[in-house]
Order: sequence, then C-alpha cells, then structure tokens
Amino acid sequence: LPAPIRLTQLGISSVPTALLEAGRAFGATPMQLLWKVELPSAAPTILAGITQCIMLSLSMVVIAALVGAGGLGVPVVRALNTVQVGMGFEAGFVIVLLAIVLDRISRPADKAAAP
Repeated sequence: LPAPIRLTQLGISSVPTALLEAGRAFGATPMQLLWKVELPSAAPTILAGITQCIMLSLSMVVIAALVGAGGLGVPVVRALNTVQVGMGFEAGFVIVLLAIVLDRISRPADKAAAP
C-alpha cells in the first residue's frame, strides 16, 4: 500500500481509546467520532504521509523521464545523455529546491495539527 494510506491507517488506529470513549460518552455518532475525534488526533500522522508522498514523487521524476515520460526530469536526462554536467546539476538542483520549498510549506500544517 502507498505510504499515505498506511500512515492514515496507523494514525486512526493509534487514537487513544480514552478519546473514543469520551466521544461515545458524550453521545457522538460513529461519523462524528471519525470527523471530530479520530481525524484531528491522527492529523500529524496523516500529514506526515502526505509529505512523504510528495517527496517520493519528486524522487521519481528523473526515473520517469528515463522511461519516456515528460516533466521535471527531462532536463536531467538530456544532460546525462549529452554529458553536460552543469546542465544536469542545475536541473537536479531545481528538483531539490522544489522539494525543500514544498517541505517548508507543509511544516506549518504539521505544527498546527500537532497536539
């Protein structure tokens, strides 16, 4: 299974039983338990799965370009084929920079979701 699905399942299954019992004691329906108790408690783990998925997909762009797909990895493959080290470094640096920017953008959401 993909990482976001595994981490979502892990987050929901690791919700403390005391929280679930408190929700049931206050008369929450199963849907309310999911939306109001389980998902907020599992949010940090779910967001970690999303961040991991973003980083994994960025790591695959060069491999995808090697098998003929377009996208961010094409300049890296062209540089490899023509032995242009500078062009390959620039293209690889842009991919790494994009990964860093996306990681920094997702950090406030991780901090907001943390208990």
